[in-house]
Amino acid sequence: MKDRTKVSVNDVHQYLIYKYNVELCALEMRTHQARQNRMDTKLQRYFNSTPIRNAFARWMVYATYTNRTYTIAELVDEIGSNRQTISDIVKDCEAEGWIEADRQDNRCDCKASPILVENFEDYADHRRTLINNVSGEEFSDLRNFERTMSIGFALNKHYNANSTSVDNVLKFIE
Repeated sequence: MKDRTKVSVNDVHQYLIYKYNVELCALEMRTHQARQNRMDTKLQRYFNSTPIRNAFARWMVYATYTNRTYTIAELVDEIGSNRQTISDIVKDCEAEGWIEADRQDNRCDCKASPILVENFEDYADHRRTLINNVSGEEFSDLRNFERTMSIGFALNKHYNANSTSVDNVLKFIE
């Protein structure tokens, strides 16, 4: 009986992972299409033109949301680009009014301007629609299954309550 249960639990888990992966691919494909099609404004064309520019916009909005700034050195490190590319993006965005840059000595602290934040919020609304149309249910199903499996066996003295891995549940069944 335990062998059948183990196979069943694993089969369900693998099926839920498969369904999630299919939906994640669909979401990523639609996200790519949206970035190619959302080119109505100069700001959209600029930030959707390269992955680095797109990431830069996210870092700038995050900085504003979290009441902080990023230096060029931090952006180079965190985004995984080079100093020249990030410096050029900062210069372009500052000239367009998309970021606020505070330059002192050899330091430049940056964050999003209100116009970049407003445009990000429009994008976030659009992205929320994509997510709701594509992948909300599959991710929830997988997450709920994994949580249920970890909680269901957490009270057993042989089960490590700190682990949420389905593999540990399968070890318990053995």
